[in-house]
Amino acid sequence: MQGDRSCASVQGGETTMRRGDEMTDARMIGVDWGTTSFRAALMDRDGAILDHGSGRDGLLSVTDRDFETVLERAIGRWDPSCGLPVIASGMVTSRTGWVETPYLACPAGPDDLAGALTALTTARGRHIAFVTGLSYRNPDGAPDVMRGEETQIAGLGLAGLRLAVMPGTHSKWVRIADGRITAFRSAMTGDAFAALKDHTVLKLTTADWTPSPTAFAAGVAIGAAEGGAGLLGKLFRQRAGSLMGDFPASETAERLSGLMIGTEIAEARSFAPDVDGPVVIVGGEALAARYGAALDVLGIAHETAPASAAFAGQFRIATAAGLV
Repeated sequence: MQGDRSCASVQGGETTMRRGDEMTDARMIGVDWGTTSFRAALMDRDGAILDHGSGRDGLLSVTDRDFETVLERAIGRWDPSCGLPVIASGMVTSRTGWVETPYLACPAGPDDLAGALTALTTARGRHIAFVTGLSYRNPDGAPDVMRGEETQIAGLGLAGLRLAVMPGTHSKWVRIADGRITAFRSAMTGDAFAALKDHTVLKLTTADWTPSPTAFAAGVAIGAAEGGAGLLGKLFRQRAGSLMGDFPASETAERLSGLMIGTEIAEARSFAPDVDGPVVIVGGEALAARYGAALDVLGIAHETAPASAAFAGQFRIATAAGLV
């Protein structure tokens, strides 16, 4: 390679960086690359995060498929010599991402994901390992898929039989047995909420959104009633309720949000009836808090996973693959 399109050669897979008065040995870089977001972390030999960065350089913002330039802009300062292994997960391995990888069928855990890594060496000579997503066939044969969530679950190191919820545009409910994902189901809750709020008759009242925990809780209870059945009728009754003065129009958005999440939770309760213990909420702070509030309304115990779960999972997978 020529000019700045190459990395200087180094001996071994280790970079020494100075933080304050200490010298710290960096061993790998983790990249969590989604459709609209980008996060990266520099990790030491124990998986501790030495430095991190985030931005809006999601896949949709990459022009001319120049993923390498975006990556180098984010992590090049940490490792200009390209001596550290990079492990990437998320939608970066989707059909619209950098490298499309085939889904790995459930059940699967960190060791299985490590065995299914896809390797790439960039034009600059940087070595990247891509974590693939998972697929699952429901008992009726209907398919489901995930990309990125499997890495977050791998980072939790959960023992026993557990149930996790991963809120988002397409929320995931995941059944985990001793750290391995055995089944999961997706719900287009965030996607549907946005569409209903902005592109249906409900937009006439959701435009004026007043935060209201009480209105949100009411929506959760309505959504979860009857086991989550009757969503279509419940949706229109939000419009009718505002017209009839049952609640202020400005509360419609909060009630709609609660309604959608309450319905999702009610449907998910039948997904893994054999799982006891608190539901583990895995996601960003704002959504995790909202789902926690909804679970409280329904009397369901829960706990919140660390925000760094994806990077912990990347380190666990990299270790299993012998990259660190």
